[in-house]
Amino acid sequence: MPLKIIKTWVPSSDEWDDAWCNCPFSTYFHSREWAEIWADYSKGKISPDPLAIELSDGTEIILPFSKQKIKKYIYAWLVKKHISSPAGTFGGWLSNASLDQRKQALLINFIAKRYPDLTWRFNPYEKVLFPIENFCLTEDETHTLDLSVGFEDIYNRWTKGHASAARKARRAGIEISVAKTIDDWKSYFRTYEDSLSRWGEKASSIYSWYLFETIFLRNSSHIKLWLARHDEFVIAGALCFYSSTHVVYWHGAAVSDYFYMRPVNLLMHDIIKDACNNNYLWFDFNPSGEHDGVKSFKNSFGCELRSCSIYVSESRLVKATNNASKLIKAVKYQLTS
Repeated sequence: MPLKIIKTWVPSSDEWDDAWCNCPFSTYFHSREWAEIWADYSKGKISPDPLAIELSDGTEIILPFSKQKIKKYIYAWLVKKHISSPAGTFGGWLSNASLDQRKQALLINFIAKRYPDLTWRFNPYEKVLFPIENFCLTEDETHTLDLSVGFEDIYNRWTKGHASAARKARRAGIEISVAKTIDDWKSYFRTYEDSLSRWGEKASSIYSWYLFETIFLRNSSHIKLWLARHDEFVIAGALCFYSSTHVVYWHGAAVSDYFYMRPVNLLMHDIIKDACNNNYLWFDFNPSGEHDGVKSFKNSFGCELRSCSIYVSESRLVKATNNASKLIKAVKYQLTS
C-alpha cells in the first residue's frame, strides 16, 4: 500500500508542545516558545504558522514554521513567505522518531509545493536523506559536543591552552552563576553593547534590549543566561537554550577590558559540565558564519562538525518582484548620479 498524507490541520498549542518535548532530535528552535518570542519581538512581522500532518501508516508530524511579512514586495499581499525557524536557526519537522527516506521524500515534496517561498536551515540532528534538487542550497556547519561520553572525557579533549585558561579564570576570582533578575539581564545587555562597539560592522546581527527583555519575561525553564562576574561586575555572559536532549549556546558577549582573565573559557567549562550533569546529549555552539576566530575558539573544545545547510526556495512572483525592485533602484541611481 503506497504511503501518503491523509490529513493536515493546524495543531493546538498543546500538540506542538507535546511533539517538541517527545521528539528525540528537537532543538529549542523547534519550540512554540521560540516562535512566540520572535512574534513578540518583531511586533507581528513574524508569526507562528505550524502545520500538523498524518501519514497513512499513522505517523504524525508537525512543521513548526512561521510566516514572515515582507513589505518590500509590490504584491506583498500575494506572497506567503515562510521560515522554518526564526533568526536563521535550526528548523525542520518534529516527530516521535526519525523519518526514513521514503517518509522524507513524501514530506519534502509536500513542503516544496505548499511553501514556494521558504527559508529552512536543516536540523543537524535529523539528517535529510532525500536529495533536494533545483533549489538554492548553501552549505553550513555547526560545532557540537557529544555529552554522552561524560564531562571528564570531554574536558580531556580540550586544548591545553583552553583548559588552563578556565583554571586561570577561576583563580582570578571569577564567579559563574545563572541570571535571576531583570537587573542581571540588563547587566548582560551592557556587556553586549560593549561587544557591539568592538565588533563594529563585523557583527553578524544587532539586537535591541527589547529582545532580551522579551526572552526574560518568558520566565522559562528552557532558557538560562549564564553570567561571569568579577567583584560583582558582569564581565561576560552566554545565553543558552534547552530542549529535552539538546543545549545550544545562542548568544554571547564579553567586556574587552577583562579578556586577559579568560571569563568565557570558564563560562563554557561550567555550562558544559552542568549540561553533562543534567543528562543532556548534545551541546551545540551554533554556526559561526564567516568568523574564523570564532571557529578556532570552538575547535579548541574538540568539537565534531555537523552539517546544517540552508535551503531557500522562491516563487516566480517573488523572483519577478525582486528583479523589478533591482531595476527600479538602478534607474533611480542613474537619475540621481
